Amino acid sequence: MKNFRLITLLLAALVLAGGCVTTKKKGQEVGRFKKGYHNLTSKFNYWFNADELLRLTMDKQSLQYKDNYNQILELYPYAAADPQPARGDYDNVILKSSKAIALHRPSDWTDDCYTMIGQGQFLKRDFETAEATFKYIREELDPHKTKPKVKKSSKKKKKESVKKKKKSKKKAAKKKKKNSKKKKSSKKKSSSSKSKTADKSKTTDTKTKPAADTKKDAKKKEQPATPPVTGINPYKKGWKRTSAYPLAMIWYGRTLIEREKYDEAEFLYRDLYEDPWFPQSLKDDLATAEAYLWIKQKKYDRAIEPLARAIELTRRKKDRARMAFILAQIYERAGRHEESYAAYETVLRSRPAYDMEFNARLSQLKAGWANGKTTGAEATKSLERMAREEKNKEYRDQVYFVMAEIALKEDRKKDAIGYLRQSLAANVNNTPQRGESYLLLGDLYFEAEDFVQAKNYYDSTLTVMQATDTRYGRVTTYSKNLTDIARLITTIAENDSIVRIYNMDETSRKELAKSIKKQREAEAQAEAAAQAAKTQNSSKAPTPQAGAKPSNFYFYNDAFLKKGKKDFNKLWGARKLEDNWRRSNRVVTSDGDDAAAKDSTQANAVSDADLNSIFQGIPKNEAELAVIHLATYEAMFKLGTLFRDNLENYRRSAITLEDLQARYPDTAKHEQEVWYYCYLDFNDLNNPQKAQYYLDKLSGKYPNSPYTRALTDPNFLNASRAREREMTEYYEQTYAQFQTGQYQTAYERCLEAPKKYGSTNPLMPKFALLSALCVGNLQGNEAYCKALSEVIGRYPESAEATRAKEIARLLSCKGFETDDKKKNDQKGPMDDAFTREDDKLHYFIVSLSGSDIKLDDVKASIADYNREFHKTEQLRISNIFLGTDTNTPIVVIRKFDNKEQAMRYLNEVKDKKDFLGEGKKTYNKELFVITQENYRRVLKNKTLDGYREFFQDNYLK
Repeated sequence: MKNFRLITLLLAALVLAGGCVTTKKKGQEVGRFKKGYHNLTSKFNYWFNADELLRLTMDKQSLQYKDNYNQILELYPYAAADPQPARGDYDNVILKSSKAIALHRPSDWTDDCYTMIGQGQFLKRDFETAEATFKYIREELDPHKTKPKVKKSSKKKKKESVKKKKKSKKKAAKKKKKNSKKKKSSKKKSSSSKSKTADKSKTTDTKTKPAADTKKDAKKKEQPATPPVTGINPYKKGWKRTSAYPLAMIWYGRTLIEREKYDEAEFLYRDLYEDPWFPQSLKDDLATAEAYLWIKQKKYDRAIEPLARAIELTRRKKDRARMAFILAQIYERAGRHEESYAAYETVLRSRPAYDMEFNARLSQLKAGWANGKTTGAEATKSLERMAREEKNKEYRDQVYFVMAEIALKEDRKKDAIGYLRQSLAANVNNTPQRGESYLLLGDLYFEAEDFVQAKNYYDSTLTVMQATDTRYGRVTTYSKNLTDIARLITTIAENDSIVRIYNMDETSRKELAKSIKKQREAEAQAEAAAQAAKTQNSSKAPTPQAGAKPSNFYFYNDAFLKKGKKDFNKLWGARKLEDNWRRSNRVVTSDGDDAAAKDSTQANAVSDADLNSIFQGIPKNEAELAVIHLATYEAMFKLGTLFRDNLENYRRSAITLEDLQARYPDTAKHEQEVWYYCYLDFNDLNNPQKAQYYLDKLSGKYPNSPYTRALTDPNFLNASRAREREMTEYYEQTYAQFQTGQYQTAYERCLEAPKKYGSTNPLMPKFALLSALCVGNLQGNEAYCKALSEVIGRYPESAEATRAKEIARLLSCKGFETDDKKKNDQKGPMDDAFTREDDKLHYFIVSLSGSDIKLDDVKASIADYNREFHKTEQLRISNIFLGTDTNTPIVVIRKFDNKEQAMRYLNEVKDKKDFLGEGKKTYNKELFVITQENYRRVLKNKTLDGYREFFQDNYLK
């Protein structure tokens, strides 16, 4: 018995060892047992685990994604969520699937594993690699393609020949039987036909077919003549399994969409629709993917039909609710409010999560109002009732936002602004809704030309809006263009207030000081009360934990506290909380109860010290007042030009510049520019009389001015542009010679530039810095430092001066040494006193390491990237070396207004290969965000070692 068991185990081991073969000889089939082994192992050891992990990760990503119901929802929330937290799981899916293919290629699960690899790459947003994977599936694993014939062994050939002979004999016997039956039946038919013809001759010709038969014939004629699907289903694998190829092609189309290859995706989906064997179970996924194709292109009208088809086909209520919500939003966008109302009803019937249900009811109410089913007042009442319900407490911000939208459509902008402020006040953790409220308020204030408030709300929008939002670029542009405008408006208003206070008499000043002092005291009391409430809340009884015993401490019991307070008041009365509260023991001072009896007017009296403190910025004489007026003049001139140049608001530009002339008629500092801009403004405002008025003034007083020539000489602008192009080409040629080591030639060309194009040409700072760089290579460090100092002194506000300062610090030029820098070449102690200043200007630096770094190519790639995606931000690129190590260059991108903008840029570019031009090769790189002050410390230390830890602790955690 034991020998039998041993032999059985040995045989089983041999069979399993034979089945473990993952490869086969050329032209030889895999046996059934081996195929079964590979199928079993591939499915349950690899594919099953990878599939479970993929589905769980996608579900987790869907839960993490926060829907913005004010925008068209994402069809695939798991794909729209940030993939960074799930990258490890997707990598594991790819790894498991790859192992299954490598170890068990003969199995029937190979195409499933390839499909899962493509899905993982897609969800990681590595669309280029995912496209290659799905393309391989299409070319190599298409079940429609005929498989090549395989050479068979001699034994199999003999068996098949024997089977063929048996089958041929059986067929011959069947044919004989059929022929004999046909002969018999033909005889019977001939006899019966004879009898029928005899009977027909006896009857008349008027008899017709029964009505039932004619109806059947009509139905047959009405049916389309579509041939039935014949042949073998190429997707069928047996055991109720189908090929993964159709699913892979759906995902292939989605990948093409993400890569903006819309035509290819459309043709692919058209082929899938025409495939007669396409699985019924995947038709809802195909319709959804087609809808995504049109939504991605913003062709919403074409997305309606596939969305409706997907809603009809899908069995999953959750997916049906989401697609119906998107369909309702598309109808609403197109103004088809009745259909939108019906689509929201479909959402509600699908019983979605309460978040979506609430938003569906909210949007349905708005659609009903837009469709005329309810009035604006009735809709507002319903919304107010929804806001009062306790279960909708966390959704009140959305309710107020819809109320604001209704008020706007009824042209009640003031009410809309009030509702939007209520929406922001009620918002707790709904970041997308907060962004929508900020943006709408910014737009409303912008339309009302309250540019200071608009700037504030646009800035707030950028703090919560995703960089992937299609409106992000518009908001960024508005925020940037309004920066100087808001600052100048504020400056002018403050200066006007100062002048108004300066012209007040003493009594009016004291009254104003009283009100300001009273306001400050009220603000201080409110702040103190808020701080006290915060302290009181923090000193409350600790929240009981599950399983913990209740505390017996007296002061944690509210009932005991109330009783004790009541007993105290009965005995002692209401007493102020202070030292020596018992009257008989308290030391009587002049600050006691008598202080309360003082005249209240004395408490509000303003001393001379208060006046000096409150009005410390007020001019004391006419000379100081003249400085204020000059600042106002400059601010108004700059504001007038910015209204035109940045906002194209010609009306406000003309109003501001004419107000400037009315206020300061005797100031001629910017007179030419003011008249020139006024001419352009009135010309664009279709006011030729006023435009001619300013042209006459300009040409009369300044006939040879470039502004006059620009308006009167049609060739002047063309000549100026040609000269600018010539000068730019001259500089580029000079810089190219410097890069190739022709320092003397480049230096001479820099000296020639002011003679050719004038010493005031706009490129002079660039020529000066380039000249200093040539001097450094030709004459050494001493002359280099001197040339850099001249650049800094002549052009202190230019970007080239900043660059020159950085080089001067690096070289330890006289006057630019760092505090701890030694005069010799020995390395001093590291300055690690880095400071965190989130609101200060930041740089973005890329530290590269290695010997084969093409720095010019890297800088060119960064410049191309910034030109495409950050065109309006005017980012500048430079490079430095820390110390003498030329194998570790640092590329510096400047500048960002604060930490948030710089970190947003870092998160955007860190995974993009095209940022540094990493196509065929990759670089060893580190990315940092750093303030100007910390950047100087890094330059002084000549290393990033100390800053790495600071960056990790303060920027990445």
